[in-house]
Amino acid sequence: MALTLTGVDRTPAQTWNWLKTNDCELKVPTPPAADPAAEVPAAARRIACGAGAAATQWLDAAATQRRCVVVPAGSTGERVAVDLDCSLGSVAQTSVFVRPGAEAHVDVVVADGLGSAPRQADEREHAEANEDVARAADLPRPAEDAPVTSGHALRIHAEAGSRVHVTLLVAATASEQYLDSLGIIADDRAEVTVRQYVIGAATCALGANVELTGDRSRLDLTLRYLAGAGERLDLGYSVPVRGAKARANLDMTGVLSDDARKALRATIDLMHGCKGAKGSENETVLVCGDDVVNKTLPTILCDEDDVEGTHGAAIGSVSPEQLAYLADRGLTAKEAEALIRRAIVDDAANTLPGHAPAAVISWAREALGAETAAEIADALELGQDAIDEGTTPEEA
Repeated sequence: MALTLTGVDRTPAQTWNWLKTNDCELKVPTPPAADPAAEVPAAARRIACGAGAAATQWLDAAATQRRCVVVPAGSTGERVAVDLDCSLGSVAQTSVFVRPGAEAHVDVVVADGLGSAPRQADEREHAEANEDVARAADLPRPAEDAPVTSGHALRIHAEAGSRVHVTLLVAATASEQYLDSLGIIADDRAEVTVRQYVIGAATCALGANVELTGDRSRLDLTLRYLAGAGERLDLGYSVPVRGAKARANLDMTGVLSDDARKALRATIDLMHGCKGAKGSENETVLVCGDDVVNKTLPTILCDEDDVEGTHGAAIGSVSPEQLAYLADRGLTAKEAEALIRRAIVDDAANTLPGHAPAAVISWAREALGAETAAEIADALELGQDAIDEGTTPEEA
């Protein structure tokens, strides 16, 4: 039996209900019986995640990977890698506490063929006696009316003067669903960088809530996405700004083709007391199909003087002038659009760390063809054996 999650990625500032863009619903498999609150570290419970209460509770209950990482004060180079095999419906819960002056990287890869979670990642008492049986029992129960669903609940506390870098790659297939719920608190002078790439999934829902509570705290978030035939993308970003002279920058770019559906809700809330704070939202969408449905809801809320807030969206298709320019150089409209989609895939392969490049190439082999995958691998100097083993460019 499937569950229906409501209020997923709900925007803090509601608009007309008939637009059907305030939030979304997802059908997910039934998780094992568990108390989600009991499975969350006590110190992480006050961190609100962006996908909403119902979605985050489902992730907490369904998670078979659970990690709590404390990065010592002043340390650098700490890396937390989370690999989720979307073909298995893997679900993870991660809590990261970055102490003052420390730097941490959290790298999440969602793709096929990554295998099950490391044994040491599951620390629950009921898994001790027979861990393999416990893992099988803990996976969300399959439901005929719900797709295979993987997901991640990530909570981060960036303490004073710390730096946190979060990356996410979603490279699933057209039959798989992914749910992501991110919550971050940034204290004084903490700097948070988030880079997300969604290049494949039947349905992908990303929700992020980043609270800039500290003075001079900063968030720089970039999103690059692709959605094609039959695919659905739902995005919700909420940034409450409480710290004086804090900075929040959201930049989203994507390509929608065929009958893809996408909804984006981005809200920066300049709250009372955040004097001197600045926030900006910007989205660029390339529409490559008459049946595409795109909904963009950028919002700036303000309850303080001496602040700056800007938002905007550029949505359209390749212009006739641009097509004529490309045609003079031997490119058809479809080839031109394919080049733009390919640019996002190349960007993911070239810039993301860890196992992400190999996951991009494996996805490209199925989605774009062996020739395109080989071109990407050659650019990264990764051989076929390295791709099959998930080797990183640094290891190669």
